[in-house]
Amino acid sequence: MPLSMVHAGDTVTVKRVRGNEDMKRHLGNLGFVDGSRVHVISSSGGNIIVTVKGARLGLDARVAQHVMTV
Repeated sequence: MPLSMVHAGDTVTVKRVRGNEDMKRHLGNLGFVDGSRVHVISSSGGNIIVTVKGARLGLDARVAQHVMTV
């Protein structure tokens, strides 16, 4: 399931990151790598706020669609 579809309050694990090399590198630098645990704090208005590897981040839903989770 894409990260953009995960509900607020849920914690998921990154399965893989899709997209071109620039997108994969960008998301990897933010901590979205295979096996990372991601907690969704809120999701509204096309934006998603998460914690990953101890950092709180805001992502556009279009970017969050590239992060596949289980």
